[in-house]
This record gives sequence, structure tokens and C-alpha cells, in this order.
Amino acid sequence: MRVSIQSAAVLAIFAAAALAASAFAATPNPQCVQDSAQQFLLCKANCREEFLADKDMCRNIDHDCADACRASLESCLDGPDGPLTQFAACRLGCEETLATAVASCRNQFAEGTPERDQCIDAAQIAAFSCRDTCREGVRAGVRACRLTFRACILQCPPPPAP
Repeated sequence: MRVSIQSAAVLAIFAAAALAASAFAATPNPQCVQDSAQQFLLCKANCREEFLADKDMCRNIDHDCADACRASLESCLDGPDGPLTQFAACRLGCEETLATAVASCRNQFAEGTPERDQCIDAAQIAAFSCRDTCREGVRAGVRACRLTFRACILQCPPPPAP
């Protein structure tokens, strides 16, 4: 009998806790979430900057010079004629072609038929091949940007004395 009284007491405690938790249910506060997200991004950026400064110190190079090299690398990669910009444009073309091909498959074949599945599979394979060709097409440009970056970093002087 004593065991069942203890079990009932424990059950009552859990029930009370559940009711109390539901009374304090989360209320949406989008501004708070947005503020937290902004704080996270700021913290992440500060940590990245501190990491890069420490890394430059470990390499015994001036941080400002290294930052200039990094900015040049980013500009080389993401500039108007940069390889990553070219890749994004190429990939967009692949995705548009895929969407058109899938729509055509859906118009040609009834839903659930093997022919429709095969048609969509073929379109997806063609899109994969297209994206792969895009990656291969920018590989030399990415390599050139990285080589320029490495040469720039090698030219950086030691950090100034404290």
C-alpha cells in the first residue's frame, strides 16, 4: 500500500509540473529572436576576426596586410567576372533547364507512370552533369585567385613590434 501512495504522490508532482509548464508556455517574440540572431552574427564575425588576427600572428605576418590579401581574394572570386559569379550564373542556367524539362515531363506523361519517372530522372541526371560542367569550368579561375592570394600573403611583412 505504501508503494502505491508514493507512486500517486510522484504522479501528482509530475502532473502539477506539467500544468505549471503549460501555464508558462512560450509566447512568440519575433523581435527577440531577430535580436538574438543579430547578436549571434556579430559574435561570429568578431570571433572570426580574432581568429584571423591570431592566425596571422602565428604566421608572423602583418594582420592588415593579410586582410588586404583576403579582400583581394574575395574580390577575385566574387567580382563581376570572378569564377564564383560565373559558377552561380552557369548553375542558374542548369536549374532553369531542369525546371523546364521537369514541367515538360509532367505535361507529357501521366502522374505515377514509369515513363514520367524516367523522364524526370533523365532531366535530373542532365542537370547534375550541367552543374558538374559548371564546377569544372571555373576550377582554373579559382586556382588562379588562390595562387594570387598565396603570393600576396608571402609578400606581407612581419607584424609591427608592440
